[in-house]
Amino acid sequence: MTEEERKLVEEMGGFVFDEAGTAPEAAGFSLCITEDCMSPYIRPGQKVYVSPVQKLSEFEVGIFYLDGKVLCRQWCEDLAGTLHLLAADPGRADANISLSRQERGRCLCLGRVLLDKTPPAPLYF
Repeated sequence: MTEEERKLVEEMGGFVFDEAGTAPEAAGFSLCITEDCMSPYIRPGQKVYVSPVQKLSEFEVGIFYLDGKVLCRQWCEDLAGTLHLLAADPGRADANISLSRQERGRCLCLGRVLLDKTPPAPLYF
């Protein structure tokens, strides 16, 4: 994680840097999820570990900073270059965000959520 990203994370609050030996080796930080849109794979109140150096593959779960908010979503990109941040819960499709190629600069990926298994691509998408 760069110094700039670390300062941003500290300013946003809600992040807990795990200094205990319980974090996976690849984890740069952890945080508590407050939204319900990633259920049942990640539930509200669950602590997740994030690797800021690992790149995301399509439909993997990442932590994103957009318009002053921290979001946990699956991501994909369509052929037009539109970035889609997707809720895993089909009942929360209202939480999906799409950013055109021109708008993508507003979104910062803070890292990949370290999960035992990547949730499947949302069937509703």
